[in-house]
Parts: sequence; C-alpha cells; structure tokens
Amino acid sequence: MPKLIEIIGSPGSGKTFICSELETIRKNNEQVFFHSSNYKNFGKFNNLNFLTKILIKSKVILIIIFFYLKFYKRLFLKKIYKRNFFFRIVFLFYRHLISIELLKKALSNDKYLIMEPGPIMYFLQDYFYVNENIKENEIKFFNKFFLKTDYIIHSYCNNDLLIERLKLRKRGLPARMRGLNDNEIQLITKKSKNVLNSFLIDRNENLSQVINIDTSNNAQEVKNKLLDIFR
Repeated sequence: MPKLIEIIGSPGSGKTFICSELETIRKNNEQVFFHSSNYKNFGKFNNLNFLTKILIKSKVILIIIFFYLKFYKRLFLKKIYKRNFFFRIVFLFYRHLISIELLKKALSNDKYLIMEPGPIMYFLQDYFYVNENIKENEIKFFNKFFLKTDYIIHSYCNNDLLIERLKLRKRGLPARMRGLNDNEIQLITKKSKNVLNSFLIDRNENLSQVINIDTSNNAQEVKNKLLDIFR
C-alpha cells in the first residue's frame, strides 16, 4: 500500500496547488505522487478485478454509514447557508473515498497517495459553517476510527490572501459559500482556521506527521520545502 498524505486547509489556502506541485515530482523519472481526485490516475484501477472493486464499494458504504451514525448531531446544527447540501456532500464523500480506496489497492509501497479532499476535511468542514465548535471527544473518536494517514500537510496563509484567492478562483467559490455576502465569507474563513487548529492540537501525535506549509510564500519556496521533505 502507498504512503498516505492528506492535505487540509481553509478554502483558498492552496491545497490544490500543493497537490499539483507534488504530482510534478519525479524519482528516477517515475511519478511517485498520485492525487486521489485527478481523473488521469484512474487508469490505475484497471489492474483491479471486479470482485475487489465491489468489496471496496461495500466497505466505503459501511464507513460512511458508521461516520454519520456517530457524527449525526452536526446534521442538525444551524448553518450559515440556506440550501441543503447533505446529499451532495454524502455523494462526494462516497466518490472520493472510492477513489482513495481503489488507489490504495492499485499503487505500490514506494508511491504516495495524496488524499484531497480526504476524510479529515469531510470531518471538519461542517464546522466551518456553524457557530458551534468541534468537540474534543469527537476529534478523539475520529482519530481512533477514521484517521488513517502517514502525513498531514496543513496548508495555510493569512485571511486577506484567502479571500483574494477565493475571489479569483476559476471554478468560483465553494458550493456552500455561493450566495453569501463578504462578511459571511470572512466569518467562514476565520472559523475554518479555528476548526483546523483545534483538530491539530487535539490529534494523536503518534498517528501522523504534520507538515505546515505557508502558501503565502512564493510558489518556488513552497515547492522547495516539499522537495526537502519528500526527497
């Protein structure tokens, strides 16, 4: 199984940029980093037989059911947005977990699988949009049963830069931010930082190595730091 990397960060913090930079790194002229959401990597699934794929899909469905049975209370928290995104989020969670589990089977031990978005972000994101804070016992339970990664890359930058990047994104704002005013978007980006910091403080340090990447630095500095870490 490949080594697992999950990239976490506020909306606009540069998570996709880090994925792209990691995928350009070569060792002995071979690709070693594979982004779970990059459709170009899905050809790796062809090596897996039909039964394996069915078992993986069944496993993912059970994981998601277990996840929402445990963390169901978040479904009833008052959100800053009006629309109901529950079924969309569950579908995306399912699709991304399928991709992650298939690539875990398909990639060899000397490769790295970049999970973005991965389980941590699906666990944390709901709290970006509510007034309530994530509870320590929730984090501990998640760490015990759902946290399965070797490295956590925490992508961050200052709030003004986050807002500027969100406004310039080609694909637009995240779905749950669309239709919100500037003050509400500011609140979400600030709250997301608090949620991420709470998770990183309360995590089990023995489970994963955390790598903090300040993406307010220029692109070459960020790439050099990644090269130094994963050389």
